[in-house]
Amino acid sequence: MAPANKKKPAKKAVAKAKTAKPAPKAPSKTAAKASLKSSKPILIARAAPKRVRIDPAFQPLLANLRKRRNEITGQVNHLEQDLREEIADNQNMPGDMADHGSGELSQHLSVTLMENDRIELERIEKAIGRIEQGVYGECEICNKSIPMARLKAIPWATRCINCQSRFESA
Repeated sequence: MAPANKKKPAKKAVAKAKTAKPAPKAPSKTAAKASLKSSKPILIARAAPKRVRIDPAFQPLLANLRKRRNEITGQVNHLEQDLREEIADNQNMPGDMADHGSGELSQHLSVTLMENDRIELERIEKAIGRIEQGVYGECEICNKSIPMARLKAIPWATRCINCQSRFESA
């Protein structure tokens, strides 16, 4: 007898249990750095700076500050050029100890003058900024007005005479 074709039992459909997806892992620090390096920069729009009306009483002071800024910039550039030339000359020139000492003293004097000019230039830049922001002429300590006579004498003054005196005596 020939074997009969037996039907195979039907496979039962096994319902797959739904498993929750694992939470994504936080990127490692190096991966985060790499993605920051490869990503395009984010552009942040800045608001246009406020144009403050400059007090007419400060216009002559502002003009003088700008003029002085240009003078100092020229002086610093000239001193730097002279110093470079002097250093190059001293390196190539044989001489006795007195000549070298004199050259070093001259170089030291040039550097000191440049540093003083840079300090004054920084003060002038800050004063111009305060004028443009509309806070020029106000004491940074007590917020009272700095007298015009003081501003004319020291246009980069940030303190009234009383507050400056207390600052210097402390």
